[in-house]
Amino acid sequence: MTATIPFGPYELVRRLGSGGMAETYLAVRRGPGGFEQHVCVKRILPALESDPELVRMFMDEARLAAQLRHANITQVVDFGVAAGSHYLALELVDGMDLRALLRALREQGRTLDPLLVVHVGTQLAAALDFAHTPERGRHAVIHRDVSPSNVLVSRAGEVYLTDFGIARALGVARYTTSGVVRGKVPYMAPEYALTGRF
Repeated sequence: MTATIPFGPYELVRRLGSGGMAETYLAVRRGPGGFEQHVCVKRILPALESDPELVRMFMDEARLAAQLRHANITQVVDFGVAAGSHYLALELVDGMDLRALLRALREQGRTLDPLLVVHVGTQLAAALDFAHTPERGRHAVIHRDVSPSNVLVSRAGEVYLTDFGIARALGVARYTTSGVVRGKVPYMAPEYALTGRF
């Protein structure tokens, strides 16, 4: 068995991935009576922890994502600082991201079944509709990075939108410079790619 790394209330089991700002780990939290909860821990890359702008963006992500309680959005379980690093603990999805699924199918000379495409699309639409609709003191949230790597598909066929790292709450003061377009160009809404406005 591979040794785990203690990290606050969690043990980091293995690294799942890394991006420009953060890295993710399969982690476990243990408690009395054999309690064990597996989560995805997302933490700021150690080299970037001293950047106040990145820390602010990460904290914004935590606040926004924690407000979005929906069956098709990965849920925030915990947020804090451990070993000098800000982290989010997220619901662990037993499956893979859509990018990896499409790549695996392509390597087999296959494509995603049209009925599954419809299923993924309707589930994502439900998640986005919920996020875009303000309710009970929550502002509308625009994800700004809906792409295959941010869509998780479970082994049971559940579809989740994840990674609200560059999301923006409408009606809330902005910290980013006007005219800075965020997200992956091939997946941007055309009007946002052209004008930088929603």
